[in-house]
Amino acid sequence: MGPSDRMLLIELTERLKQLGEAVEGLRETQAGIERRLDAIEAAASADRKAAKLTARTVYAQVEDLMALYRLTGPGGPLPRMRGWAAGPELTRFLAEEAAARGGARVLECGSGTSTVVLALIARSIGSGQVIALEHDPHYAAQTRAELDSRGLGGWGRVIDAPLTDVDLGGETWRWYDPKLVPGNEIDMLLVDGPPGATGPQARYPALPLLAERLAEDALVVLDDADRPDERAIAARWAEAHPDFTARHLDHERGTLVLRRNTPQD
Repeated sequence: MGPSDRMLLIELTERLKQLGEAVEGLRETQAGIERRLDAIEAAASADRKAAKLTARTVYAQVEDLMALYRLTGPGGPLPRMRGWAAGPELTRFLAEEAAARGGARVLECGSGTSTVVLALIARSIGSGQVIALEHDPHYAAQTRAELDSRGLGGWGRVIDAPLTDVDLGGETWRWYDPKLVPGNEIDMLLVDGPPGATGPQARYPALPLLAERLAEDALVVLDDADRPDERAIAARWAEAHPDFTARHLDHERGTLVLRRNTPQD
């Protein structure tokens, strides 16, 4: 092999090497493109799922609102149900429970949208009443104004109940002044206060303090049940009150429902 042949062979070998590197680069580029396409497809799929979930949620909330308007009857628009207010799904559940009982004596820990709706239900049925304990004068005034604007003074009432130290089994809690809790029997107990900022497991005292006042077929509802504090409260309630059966409702913020066991249960 002459010098020219050797040079040609070296050149061909170098070009083949470069070609191999180019092919490998193309493969890597193709793999990168495929990964990006997969990521785009996965994101699009996630977006579609999120859009479907949002659509289902909105549709369900519209259904809940329509049901509430049927249950409450004519009386103007319902109060807002976003932000800190009880959502349409919880409010509908409470309204349907009160209606199914033919009217209910409801005690609420915390006042707001649900107070107004349950008062509307009581007026629509012609039986029952809702009484709300409220430690915040501003919210108490807002709820009273909502009740008064709808002529619901006889069906719903807000009690200014400042938080005070309450002793339970040697533990001290900040809770509504027990002396201000009405003495009547309770068919439905809605626990939506005090706020979590009051202290750890702030809503725990409701059941131990009021258990003896609950009707035989009483219903206890704990809002915001998906929060860690409320989950801990639910566990403590279940241990201390085995005469109740617990059920979790998959509402926006979670709802815990306790029903007292009856002999046939």
